[in-house]
Amino acid sequence: MNKTKITIDDVKNLALLSSLEFTEEELINFIPQFEQIVEFVDEVKNCDIGNTQLNYTSHKLSDCREDEIKQSFSQEEILLNSPKTKKGSFCVPKMLD
Repeated sequence: MNKTKITIDDVKNLALLSSLEFTEEELINFIPQFEQIVEFVDEVKNCDIGNTQLNYTSHKLSDCREDEIKQSFSQEEILLNSPKTKKGSFCVPKMLD
């Protein structure tokens, strides 16, 4: 299996798409972690599941409700009571180091 080469630009793009902010050091440290993630996904993609049978489901599709269009709150109204917002989203304290 070929090892995927992740560049710092790839990590910067991922951070931008995820609305995450990293220092240059954090970006560089993330490259090998990102490569491991991609390798793991490749391993999972290559698993042979041809003879696997589905033994359970979490719910039946018939148990789901029909979609209904309803009046909702605007993004601005939702964010009014938030103590801190950024780029139209809630800001919450960092949970993990």
